[in-house]
Amino acid sequence: MTSISSTGDELKAREQQATAVRASFEAASFEPVTAPVLQPADIFLDRSGEDIRRRTYLFTDAGGQELCLRPELTIPVCRLYLENDPDGAAPRRLCASGPVYRYQPVGSEKLSEYNQCGLEILGAVDEAAADAEITRLGVAAVEAAGLTDFQVELGDLSLFDALIDAINIPNGWKGRLRRQFWRPDFFANLLSDLSNGEGQASGEDRNGLLSVLVGLDEEQATTLLTDVLKLGGIAPVGGRGVDEIASRLLEKAGEATTEQMPKEAAAIIAAYMKISVPASDAVNQVESLLKKNGISADTALEKLAVRLTAISDAGVDLGRATFSTGFGRKLEYYTGHVFELRVPELGNDAVIMGGGRYDGLLQSLGAPKPVQAVGCAIALERLFQATNKGEVK
Repeated sequence: MTSISSTGDELKAREQQATAVRASFEAASFEPVTAPVLQPADIFLDRSGEDIRRRTYLFTDAGGQELCLRPELTIPVCRLYLENDPDGAAPRRLCASGPVYRYQPVGSEKLSEYNQCGLEILGAVDEAAADAEITRLGVAAVEAAGLTDFQVELGDLSLFDALIDAINIPNGWKGRLRRQFWRPDFFANLLSDLSNGEGQASGEDRNGLLSVLVGLDEEQATTLLTDVLKLGGIAPVGGRGVDEIASRLLEKAGEATTEQMPKEAAAIIAAYMKISVPASDAVNQVESLLKKNGISADTALEKLAVRLTAISDAGVDLGRATFSTGFGRKLEYYTGHVFELRVPELGNDAVIMGGGRYDGLLQSLGAPKPVQAVGCAIALERLFQATNKGEVK
């Protein structure tokens, strides 16, 4: 297991830099909190996506409970927030820091244990202002640490959702495309297959539960599956919750549909996914593509324009940032604005800071309704490496 290791002057320098990052967040009125390293496994397996699922350290305690070492800080902080405010009614500004754990293959240079420092704005606030503040604070923190040569990429998952909703394609394909958005290479191949009618099953091949699931959304499918399991007295096993099982079955149901995606629709989606421009030109570029194809997504475009203006007004140079329509990060609970700061010279460890909006996460953790939420986290060892031109072993 590759982990953090340093001594003497390097250790002191790392600790000083980490302290400065945390202090910058606390100075911006974010309340410091701590969350347990040990977490229930299912909350990550069901919500974080395939990339985190396959890298989470899992084990079963003596009482039979499936636990994990936290792979990130956002979900533990959200659980802590709901412990104090189950309805998610009161706005809170929270920051947390500490080690996170993600499995790496033997021989990988990436760390299996490293420190994050993150901040979250939770509860009903001005959405664009919160997105802008989180983005600005993340960028400002790494700049204050001495990092000047970096790339910033922005994206918007809600804009992709609006595009998919506006295009006349089968509902089964809409859900499947949304579920694969985080895997760019697979997404491109999937889009090609769907438009070519490849991999579709005949009506005889579609049976039982899959036939019932075709056309349902994820919430409806989860409710149906929950009822089926209760009637049968069956409990999910292996750390996989009902949400994930429903998602997998929906994907299978999508594969089983006999409907073919119109090639024109596939071409529009493919063209949309290729947009990668200076963030200052993002609205014009996306709007031009949509108008050219007679597609209306005015509400989502207006929200994007307001957000980008707020980010610019907060002090982030949009001319230096890239907006990419196909960018979504690898944590599948994001719902809107997403962003990353990278140093390409670090190779596989290029992402120094990242975050985004996740308005559905707290409801999935127990809140009675969606709660506005946005946050970011800085990988402290990567930041130290980038600012000190050395390697952290």
